[in-house]
Amino acid sequence: MSSVFTACTMTLDASDLEEVEGIFNGFIKDVQEKDHGVLKYEYYVDEDPLLIHVFEEYESPQAMLDHYKTLNVEAAGRLLQLVKLSPLHYYGDPTPEERATLEGFGTVLFHRPLASI
Repeated sequence: MSSVFTACTMTLDASDLEEVEGIFNGFIKDVQEKDHGVLKYEYYVDEDPLLIHVFEEYESPQAMLDHYKTLNVEAAGRLLQLVKLSPLHYYGDPTPEERATLEGFGTVLFHRPLASI
């Protein structure tokens, strides 16, 4: 089974950046304490225009599903009040359970593996 990689961007008001960064730091702390199989969990920011780039990689589809089961739902709900999500890009071969889990993210673009090392 191969790893799973997701990416998206978020737009937000500059006045909300500090609160959003705090939410991300909480997510990172939770990943470090509770999750297994998370290979990458990164946030990058562009200042002008203000964009946040989110990259997540999991060692397996099950690791991704397990992560979403432990996600702080209250913090995620608040985040979605503060940001606008771009379509989510999913790189891998999703299981039916992954597809069902990702439906809540709005538009998801699935990119299946073709060739790699």
